[in-house]
Amino acid sequence: MAQTSLLKGKRFYCREWVFHKIQHCLQEKTNNLSGVISTPSKQPPLAPGGSASNPGTLTAGSAKSGSSWGVLLVGGPGSGKTALCTELLWPTSAQGTHRGLHQQSLAFHFCRADDSDTLCVGGFIRGLVAQICRSGLLPGYEEKVRDPAVQNTLQPGECERNPTEAFKRCVLLPLLSVKPPQQALFLLVDSIDEGSQLGEGEQRSSPGSPRTIAELLASHHEFLPPWLLLICSARRQNKSITKLFTGGLVVNMFLLTQPPTHQPSSAALQQV
Repeated sequence: MAQTSLLKGKRFYCREWVFHKIQHCLQEKTNNLSGVISTPSKQPPLAPGGSASNPGTLTAGSAKSGSSWGVLLVGGPGSGKTALCTELLWPTSAQGTHRGLHQQSLAFHFCRADDSDTLCVGGFIRGLVAQICRSGLLPGYEEKVRDPAVQNTLQPGECERNPTEAFKRCVLLPLLSVKPPQQALFLLVDSIDEGSQLGEGEQRSSPGSPRTIAELLASHHEFLPPWLLLICSARRQNKSITKLFTGGLVVNMFLLTQPPTHQPSSAALQQV
């Protein structure tokens, strides 16, 4: 995954209202962290039969109630979704640099229709783990994923066979058990709808196993820590993706055509 701006030296203009809205969402999550930071996170509850070496199934109590909400950027082809995501990570303007949102990036992923590797669920998980370790934003995370049993689930082949177990043991459980950061961070996934049609025709490696990155995140968003903001982008025409996420995840939907007229809130779904 590229670690430099996909704009390749081009300047980014406009869409300032979107950055302000994202900043507002991050600040709202940060404001809600006061009780979480004062009490160190504990190992999330496990289903019967779970243990440190065999975590079992995450339960609904693993994440703070009401904390599972995020941002879904929607727009037609060429509306600037990828450019906006790129500017969020690697600001090209002095204003963007001063805003400092890029410093709150924990990990990111760009899905591309012309690159099957970017649509691989196993590759997505391994990429997240590598980026979180490199970020240095969560002391203690790297130590947790060094466990041989955890590393086993990340191995090529094994991760593809059981992405749910890999995502749970290598991403969710470690994130929920480390000390929360002082300010909210975000996980960015661009063009999450890419590969959705491919996934429909694929056979699941095991019952209930996600075939796409969208399915993986949609089925586990409720277990993300309360300090992590999930930001995704998708084409406006892809109703299956918006339905997949708004079925349980409270989402602020930002339509990239004109500035919104309402302030986003984590209390309800808003279409602007």
